[in-house]
Amino acid sequence: MLRALWYLATALVVWSFGYTMVRASDLWWHLAGGRWIWEHGTIPLVDPWSFTRHGERWVNDSWLSDLVFHVWTLAFGVPALAWWKWGVVVATFVLLFRLVWRLAGDPLASFVAVLLGVATAAPFLDVRPHLYSLLGYVLLLTGTLGRPRPSLLLPLLFLVWANLHAMVLFGVAALGVLLLPAVVGGGREGRRALALGVAGGGICLLNPNGSLIASRPLRHALGGSPFGTIVEWMPPYLPGGTHSPLYPWAAGVFVVAALLVLVRRDRSVPVTAVVLGALTLAMSVRSRRFIPLFAVSQAIVVGPAYARLLATPPRAVALAAPLLAGMLGVVWLAPYPQASWAFAYLVAEDTFPVDTVTFIETNALGGRVFAYYNWGGYLHARTAGRMQVYIDGRGDMVFDDQTYTRYTAVLTLQPGWREIVESSGADYVLWPNEQASFLQALVGSRRWRALYQDHVSTLLERADRPVPQGLRATPDSAYRRLARGELAIRKHDLPEAEQQLAAALVLDPHLGAACRMLARVQVMRRAAAARATEAHCQRLYPYPEEREAFEKFQTEFDGGLPNR
Repeated sequence: MLRALWYLATALVVWSFGYTMVRASDLWWHLAGGRWIWEHGTIPLVDPWSFTRHGERWVNDSWLSDLVFHVWTLAFGVPALAWWKWGVVVATFVLLFRLVWRLAGDPLASFVAVLLGVATAAPFLDVRPHLYSLLGYVLLLTGTLGRPRPSLLLPLLFLVWANLHAMVLFGVAALGVLLLPAVVGGGREGRRALALGVAGGGICLLNPNGSLIASRPLRHALGGSPFGTIVEWMPPYLPGGTHSPLYPWAAGVFVVAALLVLVRRDRSVPVTAVVLGALTLAMSVRSRRFIPLFAVSQAIVVGPAYARLLATPPRAVALAAPLLAGMLGVVWLAPYPQASWAFAYLVAEDTFPVDTVTFIETNALGGRVFAYYNWGGYLHARTAGRMQVYIDGRGDMVFDDQTYTRYTAVLTLQPGWREIVESSGADYVLWPNEQASFLQALVGSRRWRALYQDHVSTLLERADRPVPQGLRATPDSAYRRLARGELAIRKHDLPEAEQQLAAALVLDPHLGAACRMLARVQVMRRAAAARATEAHCQRLYPYPEEREAFEKFQTEFDGGLPNR
C-alpha cells in the first residue's frame, strides 16, 4: 500500500511539470513525416519538401517516432498528443523514482531527487521524439544499476531506440560506462558484459541510415557545425532560448552529493553513476539540449546520498509523507487543464501562421516559399509538400551549411540579404509580422506584394507573377477572427477589435492569444472587464510571464507611458 501511494504521488507531481509551453517547430515536420510513411509505405530517405535540397539525402533518424505520432493522431486526433507527452514524461520519471528507490532504499530521498530532476528538465520537455531518449536512458539505467547482472533485454532496447531518436549515440556511450567495470573484472561476467555491450552498440546499425545516424551528433559534439548556433544547441549560460532556473542549483547539489559518495565510498552508488552524472553535466554545460539527461543522471547520485543523511522516520511520518507528496501534486496540477485542448498551449500553436496557411489551403496555392525556419515543418504538415520551403527545422538532417548560413544572413538582415531572397528562386515569402523592417523592405522594393496577413505572419508573392484572380477568404474561424482583431488594433479601431476577439473566443473558448489580446484591448478602452478577462486567461492556462506582462502593460497605459 505504501509503495503504491509513493508511485501515485510521484506520478501526480511529475504530471504537474508536464505543462511547459514550448513552440514546437519540430513536431509538425515529424507529423508530416509520419503521414508520408503511412501513405507511401516506405521511409523517406531523400528530401521531398524543400526546393533547395529536393531529392538529396535525408538522415531520417526518428522515422519510427514519426510513424508513432501519425498512428496516434489517426486514433485519437492531433490534440491528444498532449496525453502522449504526459504519458511518456510520467513513465520516465516514475521509472526513475523506482530505480533511485532501489539504489537509495528510501522513498522520501528518492522522491526529492526525482522532484529536483523533473523540475530541472521541465522547460525542455516539449512534444518531440527526444522524450523517447529520456525514457530509453532511464530504461538503460534500470537494466544495469542495482542488479546482480545487466539485463539481456538491453540489445532490444537499443534496437528500438536507434529508430526513435538519434540520442541513442549517447545511450551507447552510457552503456559502455555502465558495463566497463564488469568487462575490466574479466571472467564469465566480464565476457557476458562485453557481449552485451557489443550487441547493444552493434544492433544500432539496424536502422535505415546505418552508421549515418552518428554523424550529425558527433559533428555537433566536435563543434564543427554552423547549426550549433541554433539556441537549443547553445550553452545554458548564454542569453536567448530556453533556460532552466533550477539547473545551477541541481548542478551544485549533484557536485556535493558526488563528493559525499566518493569520500564515504558509498557502495550503494556505483562509481559509474557518478561518472554518468559528471559526463552529462559536462554535456549540458556545452549545450542546454542535454540538461534533461543531466537531470536524470543527478537523481541516481543525489537520492542515495540524501538517504544517508536522513534518519529512519517514525511509522506515522513514513505513512504521511506519500500522502503529503500526493496532495502537493494535486495542488500543483489543479490549475492546469487535464484535457486534450491543452495541446495548443503546450506547442504554442497560436505562434504559428494558422490562418495564413488556411488561406493557402483554401486557394490551393503552391510553389516555392522562403519561409521562417520555425514554420517550415508547419507548412509540411498542412500542405503536404505543395509549398516547398527554402529550409525547415530538420536542420542538418537535410540541409547543407551554405543553405543555413544564407538563411541566417537573411534572418539577421546582414548586408546582401535581399539578394539572397531574390536569387533563391522562391515564389513566396512567409515571415513573422514582428520583423516589420524585413517585410517593408521587400514590399518597398516593388518586387514583392502582400498577399495575405494573419495575427503573426504575412505572405508575400513575387510581383512579376500574374496577379491572382478570384482568391477566396478563409472560412470563419477563431484564428480568422483573431487576425481581424489584430488588424483592427493596428488601425486603432478598438471597438471592432474587441468585437472580433470576443467572437474568436466564442468560436474557440480556449484560444489563449485571443483572450490575452482581448484583455489588452479592454485596458486600452479602459473597460472594467479587463482584469476579469485576464483572470479568465489565467484560468484557461496559468501563464505567469503573461500575467506579469499584462500588469506592466496596464501600469504603463494608466501612467500614460507609450505602449508597445
